[in-house]
Amino acid sequence: MTLEQNAESILREQLVVLLKGGFAPNVILLQEFDYKKAGVMLDGLHFSAWVLLGHIKARQHTLLNFMKDPENNPDVWPDAHWPENHTPETKEEWESAISDYESELQEMIDMIAKPETPLFQKQANGLTLSWAALTTLHHTGYHIGQLKTVGRQLGVW
Repeated sequence: MTLEQNAESILREQLVVLLKGGFAPNVILLQEFDYKKAGVMLDGLHFSAWVLLGHIKARQHTLLNFMKDPENNPDVWPDAHWPENHTPETKEEWESAISDYESELQEMIDMIAKPETPLFQKQANGLTLSWAALTTLHHTGYHIGQLKTVGRQLGVW
């Protein structure tokens, strides 16, 4: 294995770990969040945990579509999707949203882990699949931090 191949392999492994949430796995945090509190909007905030989850899912979905088919999905940063409803209707709706997030996250992770996925090949829009993975990591991490803070204020943890 060349030095370049080794570095790429290490990067793939690290991206997989970090996309899952590192030492605080995102899916576990979401599953621990009491859905009855997922619609609470704290004073001064324009979002609830439910809105954050919807926003995270929408951006991840856009970036995953780019990774799967960059030629037909070049717009990787459309207007931000912020769900209008602030509360999940049922526990099942909350759990389904988490499951959908987890499924698409796993799909992205599986792509990243495959050595044949061209992480560094520039696409027509000038971006790479590694950029999309890193952007997902950054964006999700930012909003998971907000969700964790909201949860602490609401006594979830």
